[in-house]
Amino acid sequence: MSTSSAPVAPQPRGIDYSLPTCGETLCHGHGTCVPPSGGGTGLVCECALGYRGQFCEDTVNGALSVPLTVSVIAIILGVLILAFIVAKIRQRQKKSRRRQFATRQGYNIAV
Repeated sequence: MSTSSAPVAPQPRGIDYSLPTCGETLCHGHGTCVPPSGGGTGLVCECALGYRGQFCEDTVNGALSVPLTVSVIAIILGVLILAFIVAKIRQRQKKSRRRQFATRQGYNIAV
């Protein structure tokens, strides 16, 4: 029984891009790892715009998200209600004008 094995290509050495980066693990994917400004052996997170904290775990606008969302929804609902009221008023005005016109013209129609 002979087994022939094909030569295996050598794996390239260097950076393995499939491994998570320091920024993805330590900085929760919202920053990059940099050496500390005062020197040292550890790495610190330099957070991307909109994030803060030791490990970039907090959002800058996180405290605003709920009130802002509620405000936008309230404004949209207010505009919709106002548009509905204006449409109803215009509908009544048109109906009133049609009645007046019909009476002036001598029509006997139910409007």
